[in-house]
Amino acid sequence: MILDMLPTITLVTPSFNQAATLELTIESVLSQNYPNLQYVIMDGGSTDGSVDIIRKYEHKLFHWQTGPDGGMYEALNQAFSITDGDIMGWINSDDFLFPNSLNKLAYLFSNHPESDWLHGLPTVSRSDNRLEWVEPRPARFSLRYYKRGWGKLAFAQPQDSTFWRRSLWNRAQAKLDTRFRLAADLDLWCQFAQFNAPLYAKTLLGSFRITNFNKSIVEKTSYDEEAGIIIGKISDSTNQGRR
Repeated sequence: MILDMLPTITLVTPSFNQAATLELTIESVLSQNYPNLQYVIMDGGSTDGSVDIIRKYEHKLFHWQTGPDGGMYEALNQAFSITDGDIMGWINSDDFLFPNSLNKLAYLFSNHPESDWLHGLPTVSRSDNRLEWVEPRPARFSLRYYKRGWGKLAFAQPQDSTFWRRSLWNRAQAKLDTRFRLAADLDLWCQFAQFNAPLYAKTLLGSFRITNFNKSIVEKTSYDEEAGIIIGKISDSTNQGRR
């Protein structure tokens, strides 16, 4: 693909006191050498050495900042508001991208103009980025099936492997709902699904990395409560998008 034709990708990493894994995350993004990348790191005022790590890479970043904020989702909203990439997504500081993921995204979105968002294979990795598990046949995202039994499909739409066009972001609510502390990504997928279903790309894009401080694991009860509220808002008559 000709350089001038490559879409600009906006990628954000929110982080707070995660120096143990932050550098592996940053390296997984920057080592891909994607030429049209807007990479933003939003640090919530870390005191564990994270800021020193970020400064090592600041010459390659579109923007970074550190200081108290309103939480991860507020930080993401702010980062997305100061960028203009054609393709958007975020990678948490305890997750990572697989090699060549950004070129794959450029190819997939360019060759599937009918798709406004997509996700890759759900995966789980260890703290050293060693791949441990890949779901070969993930459930297709569907508001109907989420409504009937979302718990069984909680991993069907991996946040670390989900990306979307800015045009869809603007047509939806153009923000993450900060009333949620843990499951605003699920709420965003439900907003997107009002327009169409995601493209399921059978490839490795991003990975969920198991650590001692994964919020979705440590605070699973609270996450489930938020997810229940989100799923409860879905009407049985909701537009299901493309199947």
